[in-house]
Amino acid sequence: MKHIINKIFHKPCVCGVVGDVNTGKSMLIYSLLKAMRKQEFSLYTFGLRTNLYNATEIYSLAEIEQVKNGVIIVDEFSILFDLENRKQKKQIETTLRLIHHNNNVMILCGVPENFKKFISGKLNFIFYKKTLMSDLINGSRVKSVLAQYKGYEMGTEVLNLENDEVLFFDGVHYQIEKVKYYKEYDSKRDNISILRQKNVSKNVQKMCK
Repeated sequence: MKHIINKIFHKPCVCGVVGDVNTGKSMLIYSLLKAMRKQEFSLYTFGLRTNLYNATEIYSLAEIEQVKNGVIIVDEFSILFDLENRKQKKQIETTLRLIHHNNNVMILCGVPENFKKFISGKLNFIFYKKTLMSDLINGSRVKSVLAQYKGYEMGTEVLNLENDEVLFFDGVHYQIEKVKYYKEYDSKRDNISILRQKNVSKNVQKMCK
């Protein structure tokens, strides 16, 4: 992961993290941040479920436009970027242009259908988690880049990666990387099972009464 960090964070850029629901997209973000823990940088986040002690939370495009020399993480970016709103689309284009002008690195995280042609065309680097090809937007750069990948993980309909794997595209080359799991950042680890074992003895007692 260290060589990926060196590629991404040495100059301003926009990165995309693409993947289906529950495929470890957020864990990839935390893993990247963990790999950078020995470096000093200003961190700004939107949408992360785990609060990071060294991060400033942001809630608007206006805040992003004021960030300079920082790392900006936007999880579930479709909440902040309303691409269906034509007026806001122009503002988003201005915001993304300022990423380079203000010397920032931005990481946008979302499901395949979030990465419309407009956003896909702005990405300098792409991380793919497990993804259904049918969920990607036809004609988008995100889909065309993945369609060219011929690794054994790529089937006719799905990029079949495990939750601890990610496919990274640096603009020229593809590579599969392992993603470390950090229990403290797993917001779903305490979810109870939807299906639970019935307590047969209690039910029998009630019937006997």
